[in-house]
Amino acid sequence: GIQVEQSPPDLILQEGANSTLRCNFSATVNNLQWFHQNPWGQLINLFYIPSGTKQNGRLSATTVTKERYSLLHISSSQTTDSGIYFCAVESQCSPGTCSLYTNPQLGSVPLPATTTS
Repeated sequence: GIQVEQSPPDLILQEGANSTLRCNFSATVNNLQWFHQNPWGQLINLFYIPSGTKQNGRLSATTVTKERYSLLHISSSQTTDSGIYFCAVESQCSPGTCSLYTNPQLGSVPLPATTTS
């Protein structure tokens, strides 16, 4: 499968600070998503971003498929931003099935496989 690596592995921010998380992947991907799991275990899909840049309030994400990485930028961090962040990628595949790969260090929540027809 695809190797997915995030950095930094741990981060402590002062309230109001900015931060950028990076997700590197070892092969070309069709899709990439950023997730946030809050301290209560709720899983939130922040961005579906196969390529380009998107913004949602204080969060923005950029995926550069040719260079095989994605960035998640948090500006003016708040206490509600606490939790685990991870990316999930869907690999290129032929008709049949594709699987989502998460960072094994951070992706403690199993993701369902997706099928293509």
